[in-house]
Amino acid sequence: MAGLSPQITNLIIILGMMQVAKRIPFDDPVVLNICRAVYVASNLIILSIYIYIKTSIDKKKDMTTLKYVEPAPMGSSEEGKLVTTTVHAYDIGQLKTLLRSQGMGVLMMGVMHIYFKYTNPLLIQSIIPLKGALESNLTKIYIWGKPAAGDLKRPFKQAAGFMSGLQSGSAQADKKAVESAERAGRGGAKEDKHLGAMDRPGTPPPQAQAPSASRRPPSPPTPEVTRRIEESRLRAKAIRDQRDAEQRSAGIPFEPRTTSGLIATDDIQLAGPAGRKRPYASVSRAEVPTTNRDARAAPSKDGAGTGAASDLRPISRKFSKYVDYNFSAMTDTKGGFLSTEDDPWNKSMSTDAPSGAAGGEQKPAHMTATEWERMQLIKKLQRNKTGPFEPSLSALADEKTRKRCRECRTVEIDFVWEEVFGCAVCNTCKEKYPEKYSLLTKTECKDDYLLTDPELKDDELLPHLSKPNPHKSHWHDMMLFLRYQVEDYAFNHKWGSIEALDAEFEKREGDKKRRKEAEFKEKLLDLKRKTRTDAFRRNNAKAGSSASVGGGGMGKATKFGDAIGGGGKHVHEWGRTVENEEGMTVKTCLTCDMEVEELEL
Repeated sequence: MAGLSPQITNLIIILGMMQVAKRIPFDDPVVLNICRAVYVASNLIILSIYIYIKTSIDKKKDMTTLKYVEPAPMGSSEEGKLVTTTVHAYDIGQLKTLLRSQGMGVLMMGVMHIYFKYTNPLLIQSIIPLKGALESNLTKIYIWGKPAAGDLKRPFKQAAGFMSGLQSGSAQADKKAVESAERAGRGGAKEDKHLGAMDRPGTPPPQAQAPSASRRPPSPPTPEVTRRIEESRLRAKAIRDQRDAEQRSAGIPFEPRTTSGLIATDDIQLAGPAGRKRPYASVSRAEVPTTNRDARAAPSKDGAGTGAASDLRPISRKFSKYVDYNFSAMTDTKGGFLSTEDDPWNKSMSTDAPSGAAGGEQKPAHMTATEWERMQLIKKLQRNKTGPFEPSLSALADEKTRKRCRECRTVEIDFVWEEVFGCAVCNTCKEKYPEKYSLLTKTECKDDYLLTDPELKDDELLPHLSKPNPHKSHWHDMMLFLRYQVEDYAFNHKWGSIEALDAEFEKREGDKKRRKEAEFKEKLLDLKRKTRTDAFRRNNAKAGSSASVGGGGMGKATKFGDAIGGGGKHVHEWGRTVENEEGMTVKTCLTCDMEVEELEL
């Protein structure tokens, strides 16, 4: 099989493994796991080969320039594009192509095996990709040590196969194709020695032709060229810095420069750490033309100004409010900045009086926005007793008056809880004993401890901490209660004990269940009454229609309450009240057999 092409050998292996797969019991979990392990091991070997090739490419780092003409896409009328790169970059690109192909194969195999439950391809995909990795051109060069000549010469030739006729073809690296692509402007650069007699410049020189749409831009510089350009720039910059340092040490006055090496002149103003701010004189004009009005001169009452611009009319009074704005007195309405002058009847824009709807403070007119924000921040810190307003821990305070944690006796207590709940406890103990110091909502207190709204709203009876509602910002604030205080009041004062609270809870649940059952029975009885009444009316209508057909009836539809025989208004003759099988007391009409239920109270 050494003389056969890889495509032929792959086909032979696939046909052979298909016959072998028919004899392998994939239903056995042990055999299936072995096949999976073989497939995973094959992919790990392939990955190890590609990693070793990548290490060898980076270690060798061949920066030899490589030029070739890349074939045009299949079905395209364009000509091939000239590619200028290095051997190192070309090998890296080929390795990425192999890795991408292997990754797509693993992904497709995963979908076929996991999603579609195919097991036969496991053996084939364990052999074919490994064979392809060992037969690749990069493997032959960097692992088997074969020289990059003949079939292994870069750029690599396209592998022959059944589908090769449908592909765009191999890259052309011969000198004729490269020079043709350079002259056509499809990449690379033209050389003077290839210019013919027709390209020789004449007198006058030919006009520069506009770049056509078919011409491609020149290829970007290679990484090696970019590295040399950057090294040259840094070397020149270091030489210039060294010369500047020598001038400073020699006492020669140093002229500040920009980062590009420009010296400050009348037309060039330096900025940043090495220069200075642009002077006002360079952007302002000392001479004001006679045709311009000097805004620094106040206009007189008669409408005339002073100086050279006295013949000009003063600025309009109505136009002044569109020029000068006091942004501290304006409100952002999310549709524009408005002030009380624009809408004097809008109370929310007034900075003097507080808004009645919100009830919050408004910024005074004499304060700036920054001062107002700072004052609000200070008030918030004072209200929460945080930051600089947190109560200090004085070491000289009396031991009897010093507040300590009720659990661990530390002095670092939460002063917010001490002020709201009257409970001196530290943050560590709050997390350590959640059965005592966790917070309960108002709903939990009402459902679990059967407390009422008046009891929960009494701050002297049960203090609470108010916090914004996390679900909706415009809802009422949450009322949070301390667990041990709620339990103490519920168990010891209101109900007396835990057993009494449980008994009251069971009693209320029983009453609620009985009310639901009574309501259900009432609705069921009402449904029964309506159903029996409708049945009686239907039967009565049938009897009336049959009588009219036979000729003995009155010939009109019967109504509820009429006699069955059509003899006028029917009067029920009720029999004795009896108890039926369901335990309900009923009585029956002796004439029409209508049954009604009778409740005895």
